[in-house]
Amino acid sequence: MTKLEDSGILACLPTPKSPEPWISTPDITRKLNDQGCEVRHVKTVQRRLENLASIGVVDCQERGKALLWQRKEGANGFAAKAAGLMTFDEALALQILKRFASRQIPTLVTEVLDGLFGVAQARLEKSTVPEGMRYASWQRKVTAVDGAFQLQSPTIPDDIFPAVSRSLFLEQLLEIEYHSRSAPGKIVKPQTVMPLGLVEVGGNLVYLVARSVINGEAKPNQAMYRLDRMHAAKVLPDPFSYPSDFELWSYVEKERRFDYFPAEEAKVVLRFLDGTQHALLETPLSRDQTIENHSDGSMTVTGHIVLSQRFKWWLRAYGPYVEVIEPQALRAEFAEEAKLAYQLYDSAVA
Repeated sequence: MTKLEDSGILACLPTPKSPEPWISTPDITRKLNDQGCEVRHVKTVQRRLENLASIGVVDCQERGKALLWQRKEGANGFAAKAAGLMTFDEALALQILKRFASRQIPTLVTEVLDGLFGVAQARLEKSTVPEGMRYASWQRKVTAVDGAFQLQSPTIPDDIFPAVSRSLFLEQLLEIEYHSRSAPGKIVKPQTVMPLGLVEVGGNLVYLVARSVINGEAKPNQAMYRLDRMHAAKVLPDPFSYPSDFELWSYVEKERRFDYFPAEEAKVVLRFLDGTQHALLETPLSRDQTIENHSDGSMTVTGHIVLSQRFKWWLRAYGPYVEVIEPQALRAEFAEEAKLAYQLYDSAVA
């Protein structure tokens, strides 16, 4: 006969997705005995279940005079064991991880961590001691705000992200139906891709970096696929070897692919009018940024950066309060835009 353990009790419990999602204490006791676990009293199992409920890994409901139980989705013996050992520091760390990095965690890993996330939440919420209450209140005191104007995030279909994440994690090919921006209503054929990485941009767009696979051969160049434009995604049984010549960090940081149409690095000289330059004093434009202050309160900023559409979008936000001095091609481009803007508003006033 084996010793009664919380992990054994949890193994006997159904989940909300089970055909019979609830089970009574006597039925759990019988299952435990059938599996070779020595349980002499139903009340012993009852006390264990009540303890598991207090730490947030099982749910309970009354049906007449009987108590029925179920295991929370994702909770397992590991989570139950952790509940008694988890410090408030660890519980808070897990909650912050779930809150700020949930999209970066592969679906397969979150399935394992769900139980720990639940235990961590219950550990903080159910605490009655001052120390635990301070940790619980910390979550309400921190958040993150994107620096740009916040647009409404496009909806990613519920089945898309798990399939993409699983394919990337398992290193298996992925079949997708992708509708590009240029032809959103066009009927598309499924295409096979080799997933290489997931990138979240601006807090509201998620891209899959992948190589197209045609006739079993992966193309050498990467492409970016927005997850909200995928109408279907299916993990294929075909495995692939992750390419040694690709590094996601380099693709994002060095090649600047998410800066949109990056060009060469160039020396940029900008003159900001008084009152608009404070951001660059605390968050430099580049590592080699230099500043020259002028008597009229304006400021000239010089630095080397990669010219891209993202940089131009940022620059346009300053409107008439910044002057592009160098490079000359960029100055001419902004001068032409200023003329077009003047014509647009001048005709509207007239």
